[in-house]
Amino acid sequence: MDLISICKKLRESGLRITPLKKRVIELFIDGACGLSAKDIHDILTSDPHISTVHRCLGSLEKVGFLRPDRNSEGILRYRCSRSFYPDHGHFKCDECGKKFPVSCSLPDEFIRMVEKAGDFKIVNSDFFLEGTCYKCSKK
Repeated sequence: MDLISICKKLRESGLRITPLKKRVIELFIDGACGLSAKDIHDILTSDPHISTVHRCLGSLEKVGFLRPDRNSEGILRYRCSRSFYPDHGHFKCDECGKKFPVSCSLPDEFIRMVEKAGDFKIVNSDFFLEGTCYKCSKK
């Protein structure tokens, strides 16, 4: 989905699209994932107050654009929901610590198998892979 289509769909849900919301939407549809309010605040050049960023994220979550995820340190991080951005994964290099997006999704057959095995209904999915990146493996 492109930015114009997403903004139109969100407006139809009753969301007012402010310049900040538009910028945050752009970050996520450009592939940003797992960002906290502080991460987003640090990326933005217009320097809105952190509380404004929190309210923006809350609004985007409420209309279903973002989904929150609290990590092991208790930090709330946001991902784009499946209805606006395709499922994808991440790879973390054990050597350099760099994280890379993986632009493929889990096969539907796998999702259905997990649903059946665990009596779940999966609405979003991400995957996380670890190993050694190409650059580190050449050292």
